[in-house]
Amino acid sequence: MFVLTLCVLLAFAANSLLCRWALVVYDLDPLIFSLLRLGSGALTLTLLLLLNRRLQLQRRDLVTGSALLLYALAFAYAYLALDTGVGAFILFATVQLSLLLVAHRRGQRLQGMALAGVVISFIGLVMLLLPGNELPDLIPSALMLLSGLGWAAFVVLGQGSAQPLRDVQGAFVSATLLLLPLFGWWWVQDASVDVDGFVSALTWQGILLALASGVLASGLGYWGWYRLLPALGLQRAAQLQLLVPVLATLLGSLILAEIPDMLSLLAMALIITGVLIALRFRRG
Repeated sequence: MFVLTLCVLLAFAANSLLCRWALVVYDLDPLIFSLLRLGSGALTLTLLLLLNRRLQLQRRDLVTGSALLLYALAFAYAYLALDTGVGAFILFATVQLSLLLVAHRRGQRLQGMALAGVVISFIGLVMLLLPGNELPDLIPSALMLLSGLGWAAFVVLGQGSAQPLRDVQGAFVSATLLLLPLFGWWWVQDASVDVDGFVSALTWQGILLALASGVLASGLGYWGWYRLLPALGLQRAAQLQLLVPVLATLLGSLILAEIPDMLSLLAMALIITGVLIALRFRRG
C-alpha cells in the first residue's frame, strides 16, 4: 500500500509540472491540453478494461466525469494567469478543507494531536507556496477554486468505489464526451481557427506532455488513487494530498534545477511533520 500511495502522489505532482510545462513553455491551448489529457487517459483505461470485461457506461459515470472535467479544465485555464505557488495553494487548500468538511459531516472529527498535525501542515503549505507572491486576480482564482471543488467531489465519489478501473475509465470517457461539444463550440466561435493554423500551433513537445499527463499521471495515477480511497478514508486522503506540493517542489529541483531555499525546506519539513502527526493520531 505504501508503494502504491507514493506512486500515486508522485503522479499528482508530475501532473502539475506537465501542465505548466505544456501551457507555459510550449503555449498549448488549455482546451486542447485538457482534451488530449482526458482523451488519452480514457483510451488507455478503456484498453485495460477491455482485457477483463465488456465496456458499459453507467449513470454514475456522468457525475464522476463532470467532477473530473471541472477539475481538469478549470485547472488548465487557471494556470494561464496564476502564479504557480498561488494556484497550487488555492487548489490544495480547497481540496483539504472540502474533504475535511465532508468527513466532519460524516462524523469523522479531528481532535487533539490530529487537528494540530493538520494545522502544522497547513502552515507549512502557506510558507511553501505563498511567500513573495502578489494577490491573485479574481477570475483565475475562482477557476482554481472550482478546480479544487471538482477534485474534492471526484475523491468523495471514489471513496466507495468497488471497481476502481471501471469507475475511473467511466469517468474519463464521460469527461471526454462532455468536453467534445465545448471543443466544437470553441472551434466555431474562434474565427482565427483553421485547420492549417490549428495544426501549426501544435508542437510535438506540448502534445507529448499532454499525453504523458493523460496516460501516466492522470489515467494510471487516478486508477491507483481510486484503489486506495476505500482504505484511506477522506481524512487521510486529504492529509496525504498535502504532500503533493512537496513532491512537486522536489521534482522541480531535479528536472528544472530549481533549488529550494531554506524557507522552502523548512516549509516542506513542517508539511511532512504535520501529515505524519495527523495520520498517527487520527481517530475514526
